[in-house]
Amino acid sequence: MGWEGKSLGEICAQIRDPARNGGRSLAAIVEHVGGDHLVGWAWAPGSGREAAPGSQAEARALVSAWVETGAECPRP
Repeated sequence: MGWEGKSLGEICAQIRDPARNGGRSLAAIVEHVGGDHLVGWAWAPGSGREAAPGSQAEARALVSAWVETGAECPRP
């Protein structure tokens, strides 16, 4: 909900900004996406809800690759 109506660049900038991401470093973002139980709910949302594509492990790998390659954002 916090990203509704925002461009990919705006979302990316928010994820990278510790003032707007819960004080997390990029390494902590990888851990958060890859291991947080609440984030994991997206892949096991319960009866009657559609799960996000892929898996939490795949999301972790993608975010990790993004961080390892410079964590660049598209322009807003």
